[in-house]
Amino acid sequence: MNTKRLHQLLQFLKTIEAFKKIERKVWYGDIERAETDVEHTWHLAMFLMVFEKELPKKANRLKMLKMVLIHDLVEVYAGDTFAFDKEAKKDQKERESGAAKKLFSQLPPDMDREFTKLFNEYEKGETKEAQIVKSFDKIQPILQNILSHGRSWKEHGVSHKDVDDYKRHLMQHDATILKVYETLLEEALKKELFSKEK
Repeated sequence: MNTKRLHQLLQFLKTIEAFKKIERKVWYGDIERAETDVEHTWHLAMFLMVFEKELPKKANRLKMLKMVLIHDLVEVYAGDTFAFDKEAKKDQKERESGAAKKLFSQLPPDMDREFTKLFNEYEKGETKEAQIVKSFDKIQPILQNILSHGRSWKEHGVSHKDVDDYKRHLMQHDATILKVYETLLEEALKKELFSKEK
């Protein structure tokens, strides 16, 4: 490895240290603080591991894990956008696309291409790998809301209909994933964790 490449890799690792501090709008179980991007990413990786045997054999496990690790990295520059913040969602794609260019261009060209390709594949959600990761990315906050007694949903006025309208179509590609989604949604409904319908 040449010196320039080494310095680029180390600098990138220093830059993404900020990822550990980015807070989401989802609460962390019973602890009085928000979940961070890093905690969300770890939990998402665990979803892949836990459900690995139930997922389609043809889906590339390593590719999905890489996708999990980088899917939110752009938030180092773009910040977290709450799924139900309609105003912030308007320019989310532009902000995150610009952040991806700024962040990944700090890597050596071969890695810049790989990270950019994985990020774009995730965003488009057309491949089996991207669909699986995107589904679990949307399921994880439901589990988190169950653990935090619906705090995020209640604070932001998010109803069962809001969640289902936003997420259900992303689960239709796989029967197992749809079952995981419906099981958690049903649990949240029974526990009355959603904000009341407007």
